[in-house]
Amino acid sequence: MHLDPLNEVRRAFADNLSKVIKDLYSFDIKVTVSRVPNLNFGDLGSPVAFELAKILKKEPNEISNQLSASLDVSSIPYAHSSDAKGGFVNLKLNRKDFAKAVIDSTIKVGPDFGSSLIERSRVMVEHTSANPVHPLHVGSGRNAVIGDTFANILEKLGFEVSRHYLVNDSGRQASLLVYARSRLPDAKVEGKPDHWYGVLYAACNCIIELKKRRGKEAEEWKEALEELRKRAPDLVNKLEEEINKDENPEASVAELNKKYQEGKDEVVKAMFREVTEAVMEGFKQTLERLGIRHDAYDWESELIWGGWIDKALQRLKKSGYLEKEDGAYYVNLLKAAEEREDIRKVLGGNIEEIRTKMPPVYYLSRSDGTWLYTGTDVGYSLYKFEGLKEDKVYNVIGVDQKLAQLQLRAAMALMGIDPNKLVHFSYEFVDLPEVKMSGRRGRYVTIDELLDEAKKRVKDLLKERVGIEEKEVEEIAEKVAVGAIRYALINVIPSKKVIFTWDRVLNLQENSGPFIQYAYTRTRGILRKAGEVPEEFDASHLGEEIEIELIYKIAELPETIRNCYWLMRPDILAQYANDLAMLINKFYEKCPVIAAPKGVREARTALVKAASIALGNAMDILGIPRLDKM
Repeated sequence: MHLDPLNEVRRAFADNLSKVIKDLYSFDIKVTVSRVPNLNFGDLGSPVAFELAKILKKEPNEISNQLSASLDVSSIPYAHSSDAKGGFVNLKLNRKDFAKAVIDSTIKVGPDFGSSLIERSRVMVEHTSANPVHPLHVGSGRNAVIGDTFANILEKLGFEVSRHYLVNDSGRQASLLVYARSRLPDAKVEGKPDHWYGVLYAACNCIIELKKRRGKEAEEWKEALEELRKRAPDLVNKLEEEINKDENPEASVAELNKKYQEGKDEVVKAMFREVTEAVMEGFKQTLERLGIRHDAYDWESELIWGGWIDKALQRLKKSGYLEKEDGAYYVNLLKAAEEREDIRKVLGGNIEEIRTKMPPVYYLSRSDGTWLYTGTDVGYSLYKFEGLKEDKVYNVIGVDQKLAQLQLRAAMALMGIDPNKLVHFSYEFVDLPEVKMSGRRGRYVTIDELLDEAKKRVKDLLKERVGIEEKEVEEIAEKVAVGAIRYALINVIPSKKVIFTWDRVLNLQENSGPFIQYAYTRTRGILRKAGEVPEEFDASHLGEEIEIELIYKIAELPETIRNCYWLMRPDILAQYANDLAMLINKFYEKCPVIAAPKGVREARTALVKAASIALGNAMDILGIPRLDKM
């Protein structure tokens, strides 16, 4: 039983072509193999003759004919014959045998179909890690969905994966929220805690900024404060009154931050934990709704108190590039780049570009001795590799942190850790037309709001359906909402922005979570009516073009998952699921299953079972909930 029949054919075809080239022309060249667009010309083809033509100064047709004639087709699984067409070397398969192999392997392997063994190393995916000061917004949602999906992909490839969340509880933002809470210790948390604290945090920010700003800038902060006042008038009014009693709120916030990082004042520690744990509880509720989990929550404060930042500092000190100015620690990266080739390589290789494009120093702390997030990042990295013994770490962080992640990798090299073990999985942000987001001003669209709105829209559609009970409507609407949001945030290449519009997110015709879910329910419906799937069937009955295309698409799942890993492109799997769903729908329209003649019915039932497994497995990795009916 072969888990990946298509890859087996590809590799044998490529290896055989390589051997022929070696025998005929006495040199090695990379051979690529891909699907032939026109099924009449064959199944797999290689353009290697075009590369050889440049070297041998011959026509591609002449070379492809030579190669095809010399190919040992008998050594290639499922192969029928070979020929040359337009300079390509094409391979034709015995489609009956290939179809049988694909369907049998898919059904027998079941939930493991698509898996491969790349390696068994320990890998951490750190994702989401939003500051616990306001609800998870749509940008954080993209981070979470990318991180969770990529972790699922790694697991399918044999890696031992751990999903981590860094709780940024010891920086200025958390201190600002704790300060706001300290001014209103008796205020009752109402509703979902992250939403309530989000208003408190934004209002505190606005009030403090208004004390410093003048002119147009002050007007912008005042406008934001009034928006918050409309949402929670009593809370905002009381907070403003209390903060205005403080002559220097900034100093109070800084003092709280310092005391918490020192970790000696139990009252301050309790205040920070009460607030940040409440917000984190809200985060967990949102992430759980999206089907996202973390294996560990690493608290920034505990990294500080546990001595990991101090350990990192000692390692950097030994490198000779740690310096101090006015009480603030920094790494002299420019000096390190000028003197060390490995640091130049990490930072881009060209010293002139490094001098012009990068700050010369990498600050780790403030002059008052408190750590910046850069300092805790360095300590956290040391903890990941030497505390947790991870072999590789993927930091899922926005593209705006590209420079900071480069600096972090350079600092790792100075600490004696291979910087290639740390990978910045960067992504672009989410654009919601006509929405300008700012967490500090309380302007954001939360994941909770998106899920609720999607659910409401789906429920409105389901009310038009006859025979669906209210309980079913609730369950289906929630799963469709989750599928819609997750697909919308994952189906765009990470390096491009997501433009979020409802007509695209809930499109039932193509390229959406609900579209994929609907195709899956169609397979389940057919299988319910068909009854037991036959163990034996005659694959020669699967000769329609749409059936052949569907078989190939099913067979492509293992390679698709591997490509997602190699290219760090989980969106490739989303596109695969959409393409497979489209083929399932075309098959549904053109090829009757239940009403098909004996022999054809059994073969098509087995094909539907394989398609259902492949699509369901892809959906599981993408986090799109399965539905038996919709």
